[in-house]
Amino acid sequence: MLTSQTPSVFKTVLIYGYDPICGWCYGAAPAVRAAAEIVPVHLVMAGLVVGERVGPAAAMESYVRQSSQRLEEVTGRRPSEAFYKWMRSPGAVAASGPPAVAVDAVMRQRPEAALAFAHAVTEAHYAEGMDPNDPSSYAPLLQEHAPGVSLPDIRDPALAERAFEEGKRIGISSFPTFAWQDDSGMRSLPTIYDPQEMQTMVKQLLG
Repeated sequence: MLTSQTPSVFKTVLIYGYDPICGWCYGAAPAVRAAAEIVPVHLVMAGLVVGERVGPAAAMESYVRQSSQRLEEVTGRRPSEAFYKWMRSPGAVAASGPPAVAVDAVMRQRPEAALAFAHAVTEAHYAEGMDPNDPSSYAPLLQEHAPGVSLPDIRDPALAERAFEEGKRIGISSFPTFAWQDDSGMRSLPTIYDPQEMQTMVKQLLG
């Protein structure tokens, strides 16, 4: 349950609870892009694969393959074979911290580029098998979406906690999560994956 307002330079904003390695956030990307065409989108993270959930990616392959069937039914998107090849690669670890630190660095240094960069990270991971734990993997994404941004140590747990701070504070606990903030406060929204339906909802909220 969302419990408090999130700071924003905009009076009206769509809040997007996101995780860089969330498959359903991969599926939601087209709808979020559609929303961003007509309203500012404020990205917040709270950590999906953290703590005891962090572990060998290969151990999750069977679960992800089963879940991807439903993901494709709902969103029209599914992980690529390049993604599964990454999962099976030696030393591949499922962890939200490193990519969240990368996204947070862009949010702090180039906030106007954060949403596009966040989508690029998730899509490179699921569509191209990018290793989100490898700092060098981010170079082409930064060059395209946030040139000039330098990443800190993406494996620093303190930086990961900082990246998750706002999302935890406002009560983000599932991904994706959508909420609406305006002069009257914040309220939760249904999770929509269809771009046209998302734009319709946003236009209705804008009145």
